[in-house]
Amino acid sequence: MRTKKCLSLILALCLSMALLAGLAGCGAGGGDAAAPTDAAAIRVTDSRGVTVELARPAERIVCLLNSGLNDLLMLGCGDRIVGIDEWTYTNDVTYRVLSQLDARIAAREIPAVDGNLEEIIRLQPDVVIIWAQDDEKISALESNGIPVVGIQVNSFDEVFDKMRMLAAVVGKEPRGEELIRWTQGVLDEIDAQVSTLDEADRKTGIFVWGASRLDLAGAASTGHSMLQLCGITDCAAGIDEEHFVARMEDVVQWDPASILMWNIADLDPQDYLDDSQWANITAIRERRVFEIPDDKTFYSDLWTVKYVYAVQYFAKCVYPDLFAGQDMDVFLADMMTTLYGKTAD
Repeated sequence: MRTKKCLSLILALCLSMALLAGLAGCGAGGGDAAAPTDAAAIRVTDSRGVTVELARPAERIVCLLNSGLNDLLMLGCGDRIVGIDEWTYTNDVTYRVLSQLDARIAAREIPAVDGNLEEIIRLQPDVVIIWAQDDEKISALESNGIPVVGIQVNSFDEVFDKMRMLAAVVGKEPRGEELIRWTQGVLDEIDAQVSTLDEADRKTGIFVWGASRLDLAGAASTGHSMLQLCGITDCAAGIDEEHFVARMEDVVQWDPASILMWNIADLDPQDYLDDSQWANITAIRERRVFEIPDDKTFYSDLWTVKYVYAVQYFAKCVYPDLFAGQDMDVFLADMMTTLYGKTAD
């Protein structure tokens, strides 16, 4: 009998200690358990400086900008998208590639709802992702009680900010950081290569936005950042504008050794090579005028982390010997597999 009583006391003591340990565990470092409502809340400060609050990670998303749509696909949340922008369907290159990455886009099952407020409301989204400067739409959506995340991208740093913002909205912060680390790793590798150049071997250059030969990127532009990332000294670095129209006499004085072009519908490298005004410019004499190819615009998107493809492409064009070992087809396949989990033709 005494043995049974001892065993009972020991058992009771053990149970009490276990209970106390469990309670202590909930209090120490257990913020999630202590305040499940606060832990589940999503708070994001968007590009407008507005704090957007969601009760939980968004499950129904209307995304009215294609770069945001791509971010959501990279984050693995394509199945949460219930409405998109019409441009995704009407731009041939974008639609062709995204059709291979998402079956719902291929079948046009996701409605394009750009200007249709009634349709957006009918979709009952948890959040709408939209350009931050689209004030009229934002006001209409918010007045109908729909949370809005406004996006604006003016620099490559803000590309990372956008990724973090959307990763938080869908509760995929670790995946967002993984994508950013990969992108930064590629940039670091390119920088390590161009850092081996002697100063005398670095090319000077300009970045052309179009539509004319003299529509250039100033220092407050992603075009300027592109030149820097490729190891090129920007001739227009002293002009603190996003975009400006240069004078031909300025270009003659700068004498850029390379010209980088975004993909421009009505302007091609040959237009520079055939223009007698440009004939004595070093970039023309040495035929270093490079444009993003038509079929590579999707992969060079300057508003997503895919801008690293453009950086690698231009760096290889300007410094072919330095990047002789870089096969751009292999780079593209690796990039798409890393970002989207699959490649596209």
